[in-house]
Amino acid sequence: MKKFLQAIDIRFFDIDMNQHVNNSVYFTYMENARTELLMDEFLRCKKHGLTFVVTEATCRYYQPMHLGDKVVCEMVFELTRAVEFTVTYTFKNQKNGEIYAVGKTWLAMINEAKNRPVAIPKVFIDTYVNGTS
Repeated sequence: MKKFLQAIDIRFFDIDMNQHVNNSVYFTYMENARTELLMDEFLRCKKHGLTFVVTEATCRYYQPMHLGDKVVCEMVFELTRAVEFTVTYTFKNQKNGEIYAVGKTWLAMINEAKNRPVAIPKVFIDTYVNGTS
């Protein structure tokens, strides 16, 4: 299982009245981390009329993140079906490894013209799921 790391920048406007990162912002962090990692893959697929869509998203919160915390998002990919994979996001303190939250998204690959799921390309599976490329 290959792990991909993405630094998280906590912005002032991510903080709510309780002075910690608002629960809804974690979903933006997940999207930003995934997009940053997969941008080239997204653009390559788009040229072929394919796109990834989120079909489900969850997040479990363990302790609050605050402005000034140094956070890293650890991403792990898992193929669940030929047309679907998951990304698990573990938000950790960069200094001591404590876990703030664990999120998960389910994504499907879609043929845009037909609006139908298609098989995830082998090169994507090898690179992100198997970690062999």
